[in-house]
Amino acid sequence: MSRRGRTLLGLVLMGTMTSGCWVLEPGVAIDPGYYPPDEGSSDAGACASRLSPSGIVQAGGVPIDYSGGRVTVTAVHKVDVDAVEDRCVARLEFTVSLARGECPLRLVFTGRNGVQGGLTEARLTADSACPGFLDAVEGVYGTPEGFAPWLHLGPREVPERMAERVCMRSVRLGFPAYPLRLYRASPSPAELTVNLGGLELHGELLSTGDPEAKCFEASACGPGLHDGGDGWCVEAGSCSPGYRLSLEGSCTP
Repeated sequence: MSRRGRTLLGLVLMGTMTSGCWVLEPGVAIDPGYYPPDEGSSDAGACASRLSPSGIVQAGGVPIDYSGGRVTVTAVHKVDVDAVEDRCVARLEFTVSLARGECPLRLVFTGRNGVQGGLTEARLTADSACPGFLDAVEGVYGTPEGFAPWLHLGPREVPERMAERVCMRSVRLGFPAYPLRLYRASPSPAELTVNLGGLELHGELLSTGDPEAKCFEASACGPGLHDGGDGWCVEAGSCSPGYRLSLEGSCTP
């Protein structure tokens, strides 16, 4: 008899069913939908996104070690009958935080300007629960109105055609060692340079298909936008905070 069969038989002999759960002596309820897998089985149950963070994010001279922390993630890929437009990861958004939810860092990668896109949102909440941030520099730091035309170092497409749901296992997500300027509006204007190069995420990633999703290119700002001076693509004729428009139309400090 398999381990699963022995476990189920043991439940029948040792306990009674109450409100849909097996109750064992001395009263421990076991969900009837759970049975330990047979020894040697690789079945880990239904796929879900299970990513674990490791490594350090440098934030204005403050190292934030997310190793052993938490990750919440959403992934969406394009579903299209035309192979050239099918399977691309069109949106990836996640929040990584310390073990108790401190120092949440939210990152969103998606299209922003027609067929262009990249990192469209970055937000770090550095409050009193975030080690290393004194009162004067605490706050919520986020992106200007625009996007950074680069991507994570992870899967760019799912492996299956026309898939409603895809489970990608043994995923590694990394990031270029590229300095990002984030900005705080309150209690006073301030900026914070963040480098994601030391952060990695490992595990399983569940992606959901969407025929309305858009594939995008993440190597240029695209029509109507230009570099705001700090690497973020902003509307032509404007600049990122702390930069001014030169006579030639570029943004300078």
